Amino acid sequence: PQVGKSTLIRSLVKKYTRQNIQEIRGPITVVSGKSRRLTLFECPNDINAMIDMAKVADLVLLLIDASFGFEMETFEFLNLVQVHGMPRIMGVLTHLDRFKDNKKLRKTK
Repeated sequence: PQVGKSTLIRSLVKKYTRQNIQEIRGPITVVSGKSRRLTLFECPNDINAMIDMAKVADLVLLLIDASFGFEMETFEFLNLVQVHGMPRIMGVLTHLDRFKDNKKLRKTK
């Protein structure tokens, strides 16, 4: 919770459609080119929901709150996805602006 999933989806929709969305309900499909469409899903912080979403996704953006760190569910998800050979995963650290000390920021990265 409060990692920035909705903010990321809103930003992507605004970039491609120049429209603001207030509430995210269900999948959102955005036309990003003549023959390319992006479908964005917001997944809750539940291991079963994450596995179900990973089964249908081509790319998973795994948002991690850098000020909080890794949770056990994150490691479980990465392990399950790796074992079953599911889609590509890209990790995204959020809330890096909360760090005041540069040494701690570098260590966290």
